[in-house]
Amino acid sequence: MSEETPPRELVVDAKPAPGDQGDSSGTAMLPFVVPAIVSGALAKYVSPAAGLAGLALGVVVLLVLRKPREGRFVLRVEGGVLEVARERRDELVARVPIDEVLDVTLDRQTQAGARGGASKERVHLALERRAPADPIFVPEERITPIEGQEWLGKVRVFLRKHGWVPEDERGEATP
Repeated sequence: MSEETPPRELVVDAKPAPGDQGDSSGTAMLPFVVPAIVSGALAKYVSPAAGLAGLALGVVVLLVLRKPREGRFVLRVEGGVLEVARERRDELVARVPIDEVLDVTLDRQTQAGARGGASKERVHLALERRAPADPIFVPEERITPIEGQEWLGKVRVFLRKHGWVPEDERGEATP
């Protein structure tokens, strides 16, 4: 039997939980509602031209302040080196030898529910490295624990196909 060559890339297409905002504060409609209300008030109490100018200013501010979409994370292994990149960004997020990745874990965060509601837990993957190096977080936005578990398994299997072994299993391989 011949072994298949492992895939060179893994695209991490983790989606944020439905209803979650990227910055997790306030309503998602606020950036659209406030300029509309302000421009309506200007049109009514000052002049229609002032209302139109206020609306135009609000659109410009939204366009300037919007977060650029950098695309999904791409994990690429070549020659024993793990590269973490974004689809729409030229520079790499990180480039490390695959042996320097100690483990792949879930970084958990629990947020208290609003007005006494149930708390919610969100996670993202952490490619753990030896201190003082910080972990590499994939994706930047936190996702649901169920989706996090799914991607944790996929990333670990992908890295193992390229010869990676978690640190806690490395000592067992030598006699």
